[in-house]
Formats: sequence, structure tokens, C-alpha cells
Amino acid sequence: MEIISSILKNDPQKQYLEDIMNALENVRNEYRRWTLYKVPSVNIESEDYQDSYCERVFAYELYHQIRLVIEPEPGKILERYQNVLLNGEQVKSDSFFKKLFEGLSKLDKRFKEEGNNRIIPDLVLHKDIGSIDKDSQIYLAEIKMGGNDKALDDLEKLTLLKRSNLSFHFYVFIYVDMSVENLLTKLMDHKKVEYAKDIVCICIKDGEAKCTTLGELLAKYIYRNK
Repeated sequence: MEIISSILKNDPQKQYLEDIMNALENVRNEYRRWTLYKVPSVNIESEDYQDSYCERVFAYELYHQIRLVIEPEPGKILERYQNVLLNGEQVKSDSFFKKLFEGLSKLDKRFKEEGNNRIIPDLVLHKDIGSIDKDSQIYLAEIKMGGNDKALDDLEKLTLLKRSNLSFHFYVFIYVDMSVENLLTKLMDHKKVEYAKDIVCICIKDGEAKCTTLGELLAKYIYRNK
């Protein structure tokens, strides 16, 4: 694993990112497979089918591996995790999501109604599911597999989440089976979107995890093409 960002190398909370990377490298290959399955189309009477993809199995195993980092022995939780909880895909009715939707609805008309276009983060490390405690908001993460052609949509989600006043220290994009270099290429080929530059990007390819910020990644492209 490697933090290649000069900003993140000096961050006092970088250990949490290193823990994610360690956990990613411990996820076995069978959980990294991009699973393709068939689901009925919207018209259930039609014989047409569409392809559908799912990161959920990988996300569950990653959650398990992070828990093993948090609690390396039964009952022995690392000191930095003593006052925080790791949650995955929380229900949206708690106060965390109430605050989330309040923030999103001020930013984008798509979120004026709470039930529409829901954003449910894959992983959240914070004080507890009912608290918006600025001092204990560690990270909020979205996970995408390399085979997902809509993966970069999560950067837009994370940008909105960052602007919704939830006060997390890190907003993390986890890209599986994709190198940092490939992510940069995809960004350059993608339509121009103003993503938050301090989004943390963790890419894992061939068993090695690397971490940088979106802004530093894009700066490399600009420097390379001067």
C-alpha cells in the first residue's frame, strides 16, 4: 500500500486511510469479481432483460476486513477506534440521514423530496449513527468496481455529500481493480464535472492499494500536458 499524496502523508488522521488500504489488500480475489446477473426490465411482462451489477458482496467483505483491523483480537479495539463506529448502508430514517438530506436539498433540486435519488454511503466511520459530532466524523466512503461504467458518478455524489455540511474529515472514493493511472485516464475522458478536489481516491489493482486526492491526481495530468 502507498499514500502517494503529499497532502495526505501529512494528515494527522492518515492512519484511518492506511487501515482501509490494508483491509482492501486483505480482500481475497473471489470477492473482487465483478458479478453480472440478469434482472427483469421495468416492464415485468416483457421478455427483455437488462444487465445489472452489484458491489455489495465486495463491500460486505471489505467491512469485515476493516473490522478485523479495528478489533485485531476479540474485545481488544484499537485506541483510535474507541469512540467511533463503522456503519454500512445505514437506514435513512435516523438523524444522520435527516441531516444529510437537509444538506443535499439545499444543493440540488433532485433532493427536495427525501425519498428521491437517495444517496446511501457504503461505509461511514463516525461517532454513532444518530450523531453529527464534527470531532468524530472520520470518513464517508463510496465503493465502485472497475467494470462499472458509471463508477465516476460516485465522485459527483461525494462532492454533494461534502457540500452538505456533514463535516467528515475524509470523503473517500474506493475504486476496485483500477489503478490510479487508469482513474486519471477515465477522468480525462469523462464529461467535465466540477468535483471536490479534496476527495480521497483509493485505487486497488493487482493486490496493491494506492491513495491520493482528486486535486493532486488532476494536477499531475495538467503538469504532464504542459
